[in-house]
Amino acid sequence: MSEQNFDNKVTEEAKKEDTAVVEPSAVSDTLQTPKQGDDLVQNLRVRFKVENEEKESASCTHSTKLDENNVYINLEKEPQFDHYRNALSIKRLVIPRRPSLKDLHYVAQTAEIHDPPDSSKCKPNAEYKEPRKLGWIEGVLMRCVLNIIGVMLYLRISWVVAQAGLGFGSLILLLSSAVVFLTALSMSAICTNGKVRAGGTYFIISRSLGPEFGGSIGIIFAVANAVSAAVYLAGFADTVIDLMKGYNASIIDGAINDIRVIGWIAAVLLLGIVSAGLNFESKAQIALMVILIVSLINYLIGTFLTPTALQRAKGITGYSFETMKENFYPDWRGETFFTVLAVYFPAATGFLAGANISGDLDEPEKAIPKGTILGVSITSVLYMAVLWLTGITCIRDASGSVSDLVNGTITACAANNTCLYGLHNYFHIVEIEGAWAPLITAGVFASTLSSALASTVSAPKCLQAVARDKIFPYIGVFGKGSKKNDEPIRGYLLTFAITVGILAIGEINEIAPLISNFFMASYALINYACFDASFAKSPGFRPAFKFYNMWLSLLGAIICIVLMFFISWWNALITLIFIMLLYVYLVRRKPDVNWGDSMQANLYRNTVHNMLKLQSTQDHVKTYRPIILLLTGNPKKRSALVDFVYNITKNQGVLLCGHVIQSDLHLKALQARQQLPGLVIRWLKQRRIRAFYYSYICPKLDDGVLALLQLCGMGKLNPNIMMMGYKKNWYQMDTAAIREYFQLIHYGFDFHKAVGIVHLHSALTTEEKQNPLNGGVEQSQICATNRLPRGNSMTTISIGSVDTLSMTNDNFPVHHSRIERESIRHDNAKFNSQNGSESSNADIKSMNLQVNTNQTTTKHCKLNCFKENNCTSSEKLKLELCKEEKIGESPNLSSYFHDKQDEETLDDLVFDDGDEENDRPLSSRFEKIKNFFLKSRHKPSCSQEPIDNFRKRIKKAVIDVWWLYDDGGLTVLIPHLLTQAGYLECAKVRVFTISQNFEECEEEQKKMALLLSKLRIDFSDVTIFPESQIQPSEATLALFNELVGKFKVQSREIYKPDDPEMVVMVDEKELEALRGKTSQILKARDLLLQYSRNSNLVIVTVPVPRKNFVSASVYLSWLELLCRDLPPTLLLRGNQDSVLTFYS
Repeated sequence: MSEQNFDNKVTEEAKKEDTAVVEPSAVSDTLQTPKQGDDLVQNLRVRFKVENEEKESASCTHSTKLDENNVYINLEKEPQFDHYRNALSIKRLVIPRRPSLKDLHYVAQTAEIHDPPDSSKCKPNAEYKEPRKLGWIEGVLMRCVLNIIGVMLYLRISWVVAQAGLGFGSLILLLSSAVVFLTALSMSAICTNGKVRAGGTYFIISRSLGPEFGGSIGIIFAVANAVSAAVYLAGFADTVIDLMKGYNASIIDGAINDIRVIGWIAAVLLLGIVSAGLNFESKAQIALMVILIVSLINYLIGTFLTPTALQRAKGITGYSFETMKENFYPDWRGETFFTVLAVYFPAATGFLAGANISGDLDEPEKAIPKGTILGVSITSVLYMAVLWLTGITCIRDASGSVSDLVNGTITACAANNTCLYGLHNYFHIVEIEGAWAPLITAGVFASTLSSALASTVSAPKCLQAVARDKIFPYIGVFGKGSKKNDEPIRGYLLTFAITVGILAIGEINEIAPLISNFFMASYALINYACFDASFAKSPGFRPAFKFYNMWLSLLGAIICIVLMFFISWWNALITLIFIMLLYVYLVRRKPDVNWGDSMQANLYRNTVHNMLKLQSTQDHVKTYRPIILLLTGNPKKRSALVDFVYNITKNQGVLLCGHVIQSDLHLKALQARQQLPGLVIRWLKQRRIRAFYYSYICPKLDDGVLALLQLCGMGKLNPNIMMMGYKKNWYQMDTAAIREYFQLIHYGFDFHKAVGIVHLHSALTTEEKQNPLNGGVEQSQICATNRLPRGNSMTTISIGSVDTLSMTNDNFPVHHSRIERESIRHDNAKFNSQNGSESSNADIKSMNLQVNTNQTTTKHCKLNCFKENNCTSSEKLKLELCKEEKIGESPNLSSYFHDKQDEETLDDLVFDDGDEENDRPLSSRFEKIKNFFLKSRHKPSCSQEPIDNFRKRIKKAVIDVWWLYDDGGLTVLIPHLLTQAGYLECAKVRVFTISQNFEECEEEQKKMALLLSKLRIDFSDVTIFPESQIQPSEATLALFNELVGKFKVQSREIYKPDDPEMVVMVDEKELEALRGKTSQILKARDLLLQYSRNSNLVIVTVPVPRKNFVSASVYLSWLELLCRDLPPTLLLRGNQDSVLTFYS
């Protein structure tokens, strides 16, 4: 594989994994020279390429040819830290690389070593500077404290005491803190389970629960932070307005319109700060933190000071036991416990402020747990302290008048709700109690602006991470960052727009419930993500943070969900519906990402659990499902065969595609076997075929199939049916090939499998030269016949009540009374076998065919076949791939061959043991392997497209079932499954059989109809032919003699037991012993030609070849008679175990 193509492939994979791209050197095997000694082994390097070319610097490595004698000794490396890191996290010119298994296991033909760069000669890219990372105090602890200590502490904590009292108020705080603390523990566990990248909460949830949950909550969380910024700015505006009232000033009306204007001005200010970069924003946060600390100290000092007369008139009592008793119990005034909780809870949401900038932290896996838990603890104590301080030092209602204080009527205003001060009526109680009011005002400004600033940063960062993962369309523009510090400028503008819109509401109590449920949903998913990852018992979940419990995480998730509905059931319902809509959208969109989330771990765990449970379950005939091992070879080369068999297992069984790679066990075969599964599975997925792919390397085809029969599947899900394509022109091949194919049939029966052989038209195949397992047919003709006359030499039954039977034996003597009824009409006789359309009478010619004992001649049509085109094998492959493209296959998998060398098949590219092929460079060979599946588009030169008969539903289709032998019911079950889904859905099923007893033909017919009815198999007609009244035609007899003639010898005893001829050849003794069975096959062929030539599918029960009794030539001649000149035919034989039952 060339370096450029390899690089392109790895780049594509790196985009999914957020990894950089390792650019291989001339040979990726990095080895050592004896000159440089053992020390250089520690510095083996490969060049490293970062996807962003603006940040890429020139590589300064140089290569040294190596002596292979020292390679094996010195190639092994001791464990190194960088070997386990994400490549993008290493900001160096070169990185260490662990030798691959191929390096260690195989002899290297060419070896090079890349020395570490000389720092004096190599200069890093001057345009790119590593941005300064934040530590756990500045990046997490300070942000958590600043974001939690917000508007609620200064403006609403006193209101909580007034409504809920100290008792229920403490419960509200404890409940909120418990949810936050449990969520912080869960988040700490997830953060310490590997490297945390940018995206914060979104990254944590998406990498734990998968893109479906992560994507939905990422959008929700980004919106919630933008709305939260509006809440904090509204609090800031409210404080400014209150300050202006002291000076009788206003902007518009001194009320809600002023809140909007001031909030919008503050939003513009914050937009300018965050756009300047995270470093500037961080410095602003430090300044605000200092103001906040001074403000809180000022408040604490003020509570210990003796209140002035004006303060007492406004309800301040100082520390008072009577005030505490009065405020301990709730006094609900238009609120409830949960509405107060809804208003307060956003105060606790700021604990994710540090995690939301995870990409800007120095060591996020250490900083987030330490800073978050400490920040939550500090702020929880602080909120509880302020709650009790205000509850002990301030009454609920006060007039604010000093005269009322003197008269002792300060609380009389509560009777008519005219009080202006007190916990219920005045939100700025903390400011009144402070030692110096301006410091409290500054603290309010600092807290609200810092919280709004943190939310303004968090929302764009989260949105940027979602956009870069490309799990949603049309938001990629928000994933781009600035050139200097990768700041999400576009995200800032979007957040600003949302904030400004929400500020138009103006009232905090109206805005707060809107975001409470958004944050609750996010916390619920974080807790559930921790529980799910722990419960899945994945070896990959090994968090360094041990102070968590998965059941506590589950409890935290449940509490969050319950509180969502108690706070506002309609709001919670809307939130959940919105999340589920996003989730369902992402499930249907199927983002092409692989993050090793817990959903994958649970899928694995549940699968293993169910497999073990199924293994201990006893089989029952009612639970039978077809598990088909289809010998496809390379499935892409036999798409028609795969499509047909998938119609049987679609939603009703399991399809296993078996591929025998005919090769010795060498490096080329092993590498091909590693690459093929991914390519084949991708191809199957593009064609919407649910199947498993198994490959096996073996020099001989029959030995490989023998291994697949024993190894495919797992537990009870091992194959019960083996299917393969019909061997085209077997009679023209050598005896070894015939014996090998015949041996495959024996292997199927040896392992107690049902065996199916699929005979398709050559127009449905993809190559002119079919592999023996390709499912091709000898003839290339697709036949159309005239409407056949009503069959008179048969017994027939029409669908309906079993009690109303009708039969006709017009040409056969009947010894009992005959029921007069019109026999079956072949209304489908004019159906084209390809698409169900009617054939033109102008295309039909007739011929004579003898069928019965009375030498009665019935008219039969001559074959009127489509002209065989003159396309080459390459052109035919073009046509098949064109058809695949038309049915919606990915362009990457549709190849249009335009070069002569492209006519090579994948097997030819990899497994040709010729000298010329073995001399090819390995990279060149595997470049061709990849290009076999990934071809550029070219218009095909052959105009006619092959007919794709098995992917589009055929209307009014007909399936003819020739149930010649009792095989356990599989012959009638398969057509029933085909009518449930697929291209033959709702098809009409006609059942034919041959009775050996002419005298009881009518009775046999009744029993057959009754049997099918009791087995609940829908059928339209049942037809019984008395065998004794049928004689094979001369044409059929001549065809059989022609097929067998070339393999006929006087005696097979002249061959050794190991000779292929012993299995293939036939003598007169065998023909005489099999005369009866051969006669049945000959008669069945004539009937098939007469009644089933125009059906859409024919299913025929075939006899079981007895070992050492039936030769390969005779058995394959039987099969040839049963499928030649017919529509697609499935030659089927069950394993004699019942697959159907009467009983429920």
